[in-house]
Amino acid sequence: MDTGNRKWLLVISIPAIMCILLIIFFSACEPSTNMPPWGRGECSRTVPSYILWISIVLMILVIVPVSYYLLSKRVDEKLERNMKIISKIINKGNSISKETPKKITEKNIILKFLNKSEKKVLEKLIENRGTALQSEISRMEGMTTLKTHRTVKDMERKGIVKIEAHGKTNRIILMKDIKDFMLK
Repeated sequence: MDTGNRKWLLVISIPAIMCILLIIFFSACEPSTNMPPWGRGECSRTVPSYILWISIVLMILVIVPVSYYLLSKRVDEKLERNMKIISKIINKGNSISKETPKKITEKNIILKFLNKSEKKVLEKLIENRGTALQSEISRMEGMTTLKTHRTVKDMERKGIVKIEAHGKTNRIILMKDIKDFMLK
């Protein structure tokens, strides 16, 4: 998530927090009007039901954007860390020791950072020399239209693929640097 969206979430949340505080302040300071004059000394405060509903709605307007803001920040940091590791592996070249019992290649290491559906999409793209239609990918076993859409969007955010409109579907294109590395 980019910083512009995060700023909008904060712009929405801050006025909502201020409204909640105002509602709490004025409802706590307002004495009940149906009390007799001799009982106002130990005035018990009551909150009207509509104030309760308004504060619940405002709390939702605060909690949802703030939690989304915090979670998206963590996801972006984790994604950035993983991409740094992958780029280090790519830049390192053939420095993996030959003494390992199983033959480990750079391609296998990179594939470990992708989830199951991302691996399927990447395999389809490699099979088709770096390009495929999104509708073709969604017809693969274990993939749905929604799952394909989300997977491709995640891969685009990671910088693995590029999405281009192609009629009623999208053309998914493997980024040049990834294509050169995976198809060599």
